[in-house]
Amino acid sequence: MPEPRVFCRAVMHEYERQWSRAAGHSVRHPLRLKMERLAALCEDAPDAGGFDARLSELQESTDMGDELLADELAPLWRAVCAGGRLPFEDS
Repeated sequence: MPEPRVFCRAVMHEYERQWSRAAGHSVRHPLRLKMERLAALCEDAPDAGGFDARLSELQESTDMGDELLADELAPLWRAVCAGGRLPFEDS
């Protein structure tokens, strides 16, 4: 089972790469908001089972930002748990 914090760091690295390419955008840019929410999720990341449960919980959130982030992360997390790779990882 993969480690949630390693997964979060990999996704954060991709978001940071995208952010650097989007230089000049405002602090309220959606990508920046996703990065902030991901950072908070990384801090709260329990074990793999708890992380999956947290993503499922966030997918049902009334907070649109949390829901959208979880909708983006959940399939990536489940693919990694099944032995796959993140689509943006180097081969």
